[in-house]
Amino acid sequence: MDNKFSLQGKNALIVCPENGWGKDIAAGFLKAGAKVYLAGSDEAFMAGLAKELNLAGYTVYDHETKQQTEEMVASAVQAMGSIDVLVENSSYTAESGWDQSYEMICKQLRKTHLGMMLTVQAVGYQMEKQGNGNVVLVADYEALAGCDPYNYQDAPELFDADFSIVRGFVHGGVVNYARQAAGFLGEFGGRCNAMACAPSGKSGEFMNAYLRHSHLKTPPTGEDVANVAVFLASDASGYVTGTTLPVDGGYTAK
Repeated sequence: MDNKFSLQGKNALIVCPENGWGKDIAAGFLKAGAKVYLAGSDEAFMAGLAKELNLAGYTVYDHETKQQTEEMVASAVQAMGSIDVLVENSSYTAESGWDQSYEMICKQLRKTHLGMMLTVQAVGYQMEKQGNGNVVLVADYEALAGCDPYNYQDAPELFDADFSIVRGFVHGGVVNYARQAAGFLGEFGGRCNAMACAPSGKSGEFMNAYLRHSHLKTPPTGEDVANVAVFLASDASGYVTGTTLPVDGGYTAK
């Protein structure tokens, strides 16, 4: 039996690897045998990652216009020959606080909801030409359950960031968009799924509170998240589409 969990021979485009678990997913894909191309706005981050990992290349872009997105996708195709897997990780872009201006909110939504749609659209058309493809959308656990204010009682410094006026809307939107994109991609055998991941980059009292309300009492690792991303990107999940898989230690299972 061949190894359906392998990504050997697959070309992956990872958008916004600087966010959340993006770096861990990139490393996991390379370990699983994929060729990886990065696209994001943090040039220094991607240049450093290119030195650390054996990447196919990277593009610096803000993915706020259709033309810019199409040019980014064309660059990835030129570098790899095809895009077998898209990992869309832009949902972690959010400013702190509730008191935000109209202009600030619009700027964030251009980079998250609009940027995600333009990227999935452009890559989706490329996958349609190929006759195959797989999209993995990355979101936070709060896509499935709102943030619990009690988790912040001993970590008030994190409250404004997680209770941003746009954050819950953006992450929650990923869940239904996975269903929508799965419908288009499914017409030619393509797939789209989402991940709702445990908090990234957090420790201390907040994580202690999070773990008290989780079924598993150990903090998440980058490998935990990357392994699930590899599964969704691999042929092992070939009959799974339009769903959101929690990677949260059981936090949202209650």
